[in-house]
Amino acid sequence: MKTVRVFLALILAACLLAGCGGNQNSAGQEADNSSDAQTESEAAESSEETAEAGQPQPIELENFTSGTIYEEGEYYFHIDSMEMTDESYVITYRAATDEQNYSGYYDMRLTINGIMFHEDDFAFSGAGMEGYTMIGGGPDRPITVSIPKLLLSHVGIEEVTSVKFEVGLGYSAQGSVYEEVMIEATVYPGAKTEAADAFPEPKDDAWVLLDNEYGKVQITDANYWVSAADGHIMGITFHLLAKGEGSGNVGLRSIAAGSWESDDSMGDYGCSLPPYTRYFRITLMGGDDPAEGTDFSQSVLSYYCDAGGLEELSTTLDLSGLSNE
Repeated sequence: MKTVRVFLALILAACLLAGCGGNQNSAGQEADNSSDAQTESEAAESSEETAEAGQPQPIELENFTSGTIYEEGEYYFHIDSMEMTDESYVITYRAATDEQNYSGYYDMRLTINGIMFHEDDFAFSGAGMEGYTMIGGGPDRPITVSIPKLLLSHVGIEEVTSVKFEVGLGYSAQGSVYEEVMIEATVYPGAKTEAADAFPEPKDDAWVLLDNEYGKVQITDANYWVSAADGHIMGITFHLLAKGEGSGNVGLRSIAAGSWESDDSMGDYGCSLPPYTRYFRITLMGGDDPAEGTDFSQSVLSYYCDAGGLEELSTTLDLSGLSNE
């Protein structure tokens, strides 16, 4: 059965890793695939519907670093290699579709160790091109996606233990996308590991902004945002993880250290509470440079929490000695 999604490239969320085979497209929001949210009967019903639609069922592969994940006719998804280099975790893959006399299309979402990142957090290269958007591939044209080790370290990942691929293969025609094949595969470079809490141990209790029945939001790391011209601190970039029940959000208002305050935000507008763990990045910037010798050890972060009711809150963070990236 064909599934059709109206494709509006300019308004699709940039939180998902997405692309296409012939054209560059963005993917839609991820649905909740957590088996914990289903009863046994619901899971069985979902499996039956997938089979009836002629779609491949979700798979898990242990000790996997290369191999064909799907091949049927012209539809093809293959992993050439998965490895950690000095700078990045690099996945080389091939994706092919049946263009059906239109334009070939694929989209792909990656979840690393249970965490979903932004689409432009990863660098793509292949076919003589490189950038931060997906590149059209093919059965004889491998593409590499590089996931920076620095990015992984911001959320506490030292070793990649699982990669979840969600891949749609099909074609696009007259402003619509036709996904003919939908693949969900979780691969483990080593032995399969039990699902673990994706939130790392907090640096301090003050770095956990929300942790109740509505969800959890935690600052996992931070770095100074500096001027490229003179190296002066212009703001603070916060790296956060969030997960919840699908509604509510947490947003950062300002950061103050002594008489210096930074309250103009860049990056994500806030942290929603999706039913899966998602990475957010927010930079608070603006105002004059902090005075020489400004003490960042008692920085006051003002934020709001809109989960079960709107609250204006603050917390004191030690932001002294941060890196610049």
